[in-house]
Amino acid sequence: MASKRIPIDSGWTFKQASKTDSPFLPTAQFPTAIHLDLMHNGIIPDPFLDTNVEKIQWIGEEEWVYRTKFRGPSRDSNNTKFKLIFEGLDTHTKISLNSKEILKSDNMYIEYSIDVTDQIKAEEENELEILFHSSFLIGKKLEKEATYKPIFIHNGDSSRLQVRKAPYSYGWDFAPIFLTCGPWRPIYLETYTARFKEFSPVANVAQTLSSAKVNVTAEVEGSQAAKLEVRIFDPKGKLVQEKSVPFSAEEPGIAKTEFDISNPDLWWPVGNGSQPLYQVIATVVSGDGTPLCNTSRRIGLRRLQLIQRLLEKEPGKTFFFEVNNVPIYSRGANWTPTDTFLPRITSEKYRKWIQLVANGNHNMIRIWGGGVYEDQSFYDACDELGIMIWHDFMLACGSYPATPTFLNTIKEEAIYNVRRLRSHPSIVLWCGNNEDHMFADKYNAQYDYNDNNPENWLKTNWPARFIYDKLLPDVCKAEVPEIPYHNGSPWGGSSASDPTVGDVHAWDVWMKASLQYPYQWYYKISGRFVSEFGLKSYPSVKCISEYVTDPHERHPQSRILDYHLKASSKSTWAKDYRTVALYIQENFRIGKSLEKWVYGSQLSQAEAMHFAFSSWRRLWKGPGYEENAGSLVWVLNDAWPSVSWSLADYKVRPKPAYFSIKRSLAPIIVCVNRVEVEVSRPDEFTEARVVREERLQVWGSNFTTTNEAYELVLQKISISTGEIVWEKKIAVDLTENRSTELFVQKIDEDESRTVVVSAKLIRGGEVVSRFLDWPQPLKYLDLPRADDIKVRVENDEVFVSSSVPLKGLVLETEDDGVEFSDNCIDLIPGDKQVIHAKGLQGRPVTFMHLGIAAD
Repeated sequence: MASKRIPIDSGWTFKQASKTDSPFLPTAQFPTAIHLDLMHNGIIPDPFLDTNVEKIQWIGEEEWVYRTKFRGPSRDSNNTKFKLIFEGLDTHTKISLNSKEILKSDNMYIEYSIDVTDQIKAEEENELEILFHSSFLIGKKLEKEATYKPIFIHNGDSSRLQVRKAPYSYGWDFAPIFLTCGPWRPIYLETYTARFKEFSPVANVAQTLSSAKVNVTAEVEGSQAAKLEVRIFDPKGKLVQEKSVPFSAEEPGIAKTEFDISNPDLWWPVGNGSQPLYQVIATVVSGDGTPLCNTSRRIGLRRLQLIQRLLEKEPGKTFFFEVNNVPIYSRGANWTPTDTFLPRITSEKYRKWIQLVANGNHNMIRIWGGGVYEDQSFYDACDELGIMIWHDFMLACGSYPATPTFLNTIKEEAIYNVRRLRSHPSIVLWCGNNEDHMFADKYNAQYDYNDNNPENWLKTNWPARFIYDKLLPDVCKAEVPEIPYHNGSPWGGSSASDPTVGDVHAWDVWMKASLQYPYQWYYKISGRFVSEFGLKSYPSVKCISEYVTDPHERHPQSRILDYHLKASSKSTWAKDYRTVALYIQENFRIGKSLEKWVYGSQLSQAEAMHFAFSSWRRLWKGPGYEENAGSLVWVLNDAWPSVSWSLADYKVRPKPAYFSIKRSLAPIIVCVNRVEVEVSRPDEFTEARVVREERLQVWGSNFTTTNEAYELVLQKISISTGEIVWEKKIAVDLTENRSTELFVQKIDEDESRTVVVSAKLIRGGEVVSRFLDWPQPLKYLDLPRADDIKVRVENDEVFVSSSVPLKGLVLETEDDGVEFSDNCIDLIPGDKQVIHAKGLQGRPVTFMHLGIAAD
């Protein structure tokens, strides 16, 4: 009998457990979450609208019952087994089949399965019931009973540290408190005589890149399994090799084999090559050759290393990934769950997000440790589109307990998930936690980096070190030795935030405790790898109108907009509003309307992202000088409609910052920096007689693996008239895979505030890269309104031009389906730009730029 999975996905109903007399109601979908079902039945309002979050906090402290009925399949033989499989349960449950308790769960992050051969009614009706307890109340009880008290907790109730439930659901600085429950991933009934318990093909590519080994391990349940047949197909579907191996007598149910592949078709990160995927198909057969079960995996063949070696001149070590012997500059964004109600996320939505990432010149995404291990479709999309994944384990911003029970839970969770995901070539790093080492430093945890005895760590006031520095690295070494492990983010060894080793979170811009840095200072806060930084902005006016239902509340000082700034904590609304306002007022003259306030916040975010990404990219200088090797902005996406750090709103509509980053991460760029330098100082004490001058520094960067030659065209252009007051053309070479300094010139004092500097790289008459440098801050400039700006639409193209320098031209359209190739651009006279707008089809666009936003 061939194994078969029967989805248990129909006929589901639910009710509040304490209301014994109330009827069961139909669920909104399956898999599901309690808030979706209550909303579907009109019991609660849409939690995303207005301040409805406040009205539904009671849900997380109740118990809920889910129930369905299904017809049991027939028993083909006495050897037929039945197993119920629960891919994901949120979180604490008691499960009954035909009124008999069969299972309890307490971890949202793992699959549960139970043999129900003796309980199932073949060819009859069966009733499956799941009672979901309040994980919040269970956590509070466990916290009260615990002997260990956490020395730090940031975001959410401290009881979250006791339970294995997504931390962000307790409320975070980007998400409200939604204490969900429900069957959040599929449920199956599997019938079998043999079934795969584990199947993991793992590839290793030789240093020469001329060959690869694929190691296949299968673990099978079932008494009739005799041998394992494995076939490997190349990316074009051609059979490469096949083997048949018996199951081990020494290790019952285990079969192993190995394949050697010559001249493998290599998987590359996007921007460095293609993403070919091989398919591995495995079949378990009985002694008489009858197929019993089969499965398949897609794999990518790539050589991966994390390079941490001494730099030539700067202190510390590098921190960069080498794929197929090519050093890679990692660039991209952090990822949080893209909907607070996880079952609502479809594979199509995952694909749309990852396609946005690839289109934006990103090559890496960091799955943040306060969310979830994502659905397979997320990782499939990253495999297919060449997006590398930095993957945190789900531990964030708290000093977790380290009791034997908790350690066993974390170990089980880690093993399950690294095995589930280890065939994906996109995963290039497993990381122990988010910010736990950092907060341990801040709160003076007992952390002796030189103490190498893990048993001693358990006796300190920060026993969770055992998880990150012992338990998880041991799991990764055993299960995924080919994938680098990093103890935490940020982490640099003896100091979590040492900028010379490991990674850092660069938050001096936006949330420095004493006084936030101007975003023009991002160059001051680099590290070897910057895995978090960011600036908040408002979503579009269209998005705001979707979640603020009262038109009178659609203004910059709106209570509802403040609520969506930082919904997990009322006390921090004002702080975040002031910070948004600070960066707007420090840099721009902005009018008081909502439209202009939104524009000002989005332009400040876009400008900040340019200063960050370009400053750190400049430090990627070639072998021995990889002074910065990665920059991952916080954050790509939103979990609900909000004022946040995201590059695109909840409905995947890109903000201007997305396009600013896209330009900063293009394969070839040119950039201009204005810097003040000290020319002379008569003595060490004087300040009045120090001579300083402002200089233009022009540099380029080449992410490709070939040297490139261009014509560099530099111009100084009057801001008020648009007149070219100086021009220079230079032949330049950009060396492969690094930045190159191109030109330096003093800028006269009378030009310092009156001209913009245009830089273009040109080859064959085509502009490969353009950049326009403005005096900072922009609020000091008298920008012309540019009333004669020309914006012309032809089918799916928008032609734009201006007779004077123009800052931050943002195009918008009513149709969410339109995809702009670029946006939030600067213009100079004589440089007409064409923006492709897929799906526009000649329809009108509206626009805003800084020259009119001040009115």
